[in-house]
Amino acid sequence: MIVMKVKKRIFLGLSLGGLTIIVGLAVWGLYLIQNPGNFFRTAINVLGFIIFILALLGFIGVLLLVFSLLSRKSLGAFNGMIYKTMDFIYPLALFFSKLLKMNKDLLYGSYIEVYNQITKFRLKGLAIDRILILVPHCLQKTHCPHKITVDVYNCRRCGECPIHELINLAERYNAEISVVTGGTAAREEIKKYKPQAVVAIACERDLASGLNDVSPMPVIGVLNIRPFGPCKNTTVELTEVKHALEYFSNEVENILDPSIVFNNKD
Repeated sequence: MIVMKVKKRIFLGLSLGGLTIIVGLAVWGLYLIQNPGNFFRTAINVLGFIIFILALLGFIGVLLLVFSLLSRKSLGAFNGMIYKTMDFIYPLALFFSKLLKMNKDLLYGSYIEVYNQITKFRLKGLAIDRILILVPHCLQKTHCPHKITVDVYNCRRCGECPIHELINLAERYNAEISVVTGGTAAREEIKKYKPQAVVAIACERDLASGLNDVSPMPVIGVLNIRPFGPCKNTTVELTEVKHALEYFSNEVENILDPSIVFNNKD
């Protein structure tokens, strides 16, 4: 079973939609409050101006984000603004997706793809020494008696779940690996190991939420596969994890084909 990637433009389009709504509400509020000499009108004008400036910065940030994706390169000093923009527009995109009654997994998946791509551009060619692999506990078989959330090396490597293969990859690429029970535990592990980069495995919602929480931490997210539903006997495409580790370890040339940025499958 293969996880189908979604279009990056979904996140970007929803973000622009959310920003447009914010600007529209600000303009509408200013139009309604037209009473010269009224203190309330002055307060509304100031609030509307602040909202307009924030929205303008949001639009500029989205343009920089799109330019980075299209040019397939890091924007150097503007990277900080790009990450801050993503932090700002993510809840707006989520709000707009609710208005449209969209499947939220589409937004989550699109956000993850954008974050992954920006991370790759940002770290291309840099030497990464400390890599952390974050693994959800649901990859372990439910009937397994060995507690790997305490210590992943309690795994007996029987081959019934992907954990043993992930441990092999961690050892091969000299990475730390930790099995976590949720977002709070994942953030604690990041604080504990202080990695330079993270490969995180999770479902769409948890991964998108985690990326937004730890931004601008360099993270490549890999979606898990759920043949038995959420949080039970899940699995993961090991080649995607391996590719992320190769990227951080600079073992492969990361030359991007222009078609992968905004094609129909991505």
